[in-house]
Amino acid sequence: MKRKKRVNTKKRVAKTPIIVKVSLIIIVLFVFFATTFKIVEIIVTCKSDNFPKLDISLKDVTVEKLDSGTKDIKYPDNIVGITANGETTTYDNVEIKGRGNTTWTHIKKPYQIKFSEKTDLFSHGATKKWVLLADYLDETHLRNDTAFYLADLLDENYNHQGNPIELYIDGSYRGLYYIVKKISTDKAGVNLKNDDGILVELDNHYGELDGCSYDSKENCFVEKDIINEDYSISAMEDFISSINSLHEATVKKDFESVKRVIDVDSFAKYYLLNEFTINPDAYSSSFYMYKDGRDSKIYAGPVWDFDIALGNKYWKTDGIDSNDIHSPFKTMVFKDHLDLTTSYVSSISTIIYDLMDIPEFQQRVKKIYQETLSGKGEQILDYIRSQAEYIKPAVKRDQERWKSKSNFDEEIDYLIDWVAKRYDHFEQTYGANSEKSASQDQAPESPQPSQE
Repeated sequence: MKRKKRVNTKKRVAKTPIIVKVSLIIIVLFVFFATTFKIVEIIVTCKSDNFPKLDISLKDVTVEKLDSGTKDIKYPDNIVGITANGETTTYDNVEIKGRGNTTWTHIKKPYQIKFSEKTDLFSHGATKKWVLLADYLDETHLRNDTAFYLADLLDENYNHQGNPIELYIDGSYRGLYYIVKKISTDKAGVNLKNDDGILVELDNHYGELDGCSYDSKENCFVEKDIINEDYSISAMEDFISSINSLHEATVKKDFESVKRVIDVDSFAKYYLLNEFTINPDAYSSSFYMYKDGRDSKIYAGPVWDFDIALGNKYWKTDGIDSNDIHSPFKTMVFKDHLDLTTSYVSSISTIIYDLMDIPEFQQRVKKIYQETLSGKGEQILDYIRSQAEYIKPAVKRDQERWKSKSNFDEEIDYLIDWVAKRYDHFEQTYGANSEKSASQDQAPESPQPSQE
């Protein structure tokens, strides 16, 4: 008779606790070292599954050809997959092209994608055209996002907020991008309703490439979008006529006439945001305005283009001290601050400068600030901190992809410090207890964060 093989259950039971104990010891040691030496940061950085991704599968072009050509070549019939919260949505027949002017010359390219029908991404409204901002010049990747957050606090009547995403093209990792709606006249844009409703950009840098319509001060205005192309010429002529009427009214400091030509609050909010962020592009290019037909006033906005604002030291110009132009205590738009010896100044439109020479406009600016931004300093700083924590793992991957040597934590500390000082300056200038005129320098120069 065969004897059954005996199973040594005691021995097997004895082994289990040892494995568990060893595992627990390893976990305890890991937690100790991770906490002490910040190993946790490395592990978190390696996780990318939960960060939104956008995958583009190109049809008749390679990414190398796309990046090496002109930004205006359109490539149709591509496939886009967007992964967020563990779910992927795929879209066919998507057009892709480059975008930007100076930004298109950099190694990390910005793009525009156009869906075959209006598409709502991340609950920001349905529209066909979406922009992928590379933020190559902004080591924080947050200056555009922060400015758009401020615009929403100002209640600029336009949903700016976009989403950070990681971009892949034909399986190639392209880095961290910011996807946002392209400014347009449709319902998800400025929502114009009349056939001759027109969206215009003041662009004294690159406007000639698209064909300028000039006002009486030789500012270049370019049509960016219009409801009905049949009205393109007449709508632009009407817009220029209104701008010239604005110039005449501001010369006379005739605020009643100004109010008949423009929507004062939209211009006041435009000023507040670009002044707060010290945006060097604000009054020479990327200055959007719209008019919803002949009987409409001119509205300023939507605001755009803040990658070199908010103290970004990438931006500098000959003849102006770098520490001065990046100081959080700088005043931008008053004429006595213009250095007419610099070539940069020659491209600046004085529309906002002229409005800020009118006391009633200044008072409206002050009132709007107190109603919208005043008392929200910590809220703004908390937003920056939260966004920085969220994108940090993706920033590390982006830096590895594009071989950036910047220190993200230091860049964020600098941005937070700059915004905090700028906010204090604004409270002194426009807050409820402010006393001095906005045109006066109100604070001594402060050491910049990078110098402390």
